[in-house]
Amino acid sequence: MLMKVLVSVLAMLVFSTSLMAGDKGLMGALIGAGVGAGIGHAVDRTGGSGKGAIIGAIGGYVIGNQMEKSEQRAARTQASQPPAQTSRQGSTVNASGQNSGDCARADRYVDRATRTGDNDDRIYYLEKAVKLCPYLARAHNDLGVAYYNRNSRHDRDRARAEFNEALKIDPGYTVARNNLSNLQ
Repeated sequence: MLMKVLVSVLAMLVFSTSLMAGDKGLMGALIGAGVGAGIGHAVDRTGGSGKGAIIGAIGGYVIGNQMEKSEQRAARTQASQPPAQTSRQGSTVNASGQNSGDCARADRYVDRATRTGDNDDRIYYLEKAVKLCPYLARAHNDLGVAYYNRNSRHDRDRARAEFNEALKIDPGYTVARNNLSNLQ
């Protein structure tokens, strides 16, 4: 009997992967039903395979649909981003010519800066971020705020320069525009 269940599971796997490669919910239901039947039969030899198949099919369908939705979201997100180009060195470069790995690292530095309570640490992280990816308007704005808060000898001029840089990158960035107008 167990051999029949295993053969059924294998047949469902082959059938589902060859026929239903596009519908992950249905493929998940078929695989889940087969696996559930096998497990249910192992647990309860009198009717367990039917219960297991039903539970497995429902679970497989839900998981398969979630996988398909995740893939669709990822495809939409990727389609909405500027096309990536590959430079001579083989690293990925975004439409503005900036290495996307550097910008991802810069985002992490911006996140660190927002979590720290020390203004000098904030300046350190934000300076690293704008060096890695000079096209992050938020990093320039936040660096301007950090300079303003430090309020040492040339920090107002540095703050003004960073707010202007943020506005050069994103002219509609109202936070940077408000910070600049409050500075003057």
